[in-house]
Amino acid sequence: MRCCLLRIECFEMTEGQTVLEHPLLEALNKISSCPPIATADSLRNLLTYLVRQSVAFPGDPIREAQIAAAVFHKTEGFDPRQDSTVRVQTSRLRNRLNEYYEGQGSSDPWILELPKGSYSVTLRQREGADVEPEAALIPARIISPWAYAAGGFVAGVLVTLLLVKAGSLL
Repeated sequence: MRCCLLRIECFEMTEGQTVLEHPLLEALNKISSCPPIATADSLRNLLTYLVRQSVAFPGDPIREAQIAAAVFHKTEGFDPRQDSTVRVQTSRLRNRLNEYYEGQGSSDPWILELPKGSYSVTLRQREGADVEPEAALIPARIISPWAYAAGGFVAGVLVTLLLVKAGSLL
């Protein structure tokens, strides 16, 4: 049986798909309403933050200080070497996710994971799940750096033309 590990970068929105239809957000909604997570506000808030950051900024690493400020309301002077709040809560969240998938989520075709040493959210297809990965996932479109450069060039030319036109009207 094929086991497929997928990072959030593997998803992108298609025409007509809303952010709420994103597979990670669907998993978040289901998990956060079930007992192992629903009963712990801080863990639910942490999971929600990590999933939303992963969806909004795919591929960008999520830093411990960023989580401390956004989820646990720590000050900007937060020092992760002296305060282990984020690491401890993330470890508890991993344990609760395991609890969920061993109990109520035992029939879920996809497993939301938080790998150790990372705050990146991943989805893994459950072994023996009756889901077609190709149908369930939308592959990411790779954009060449040349496309970005060409877009910047075109935007620069348009701005220059608009400034020249505005200058000639005065």
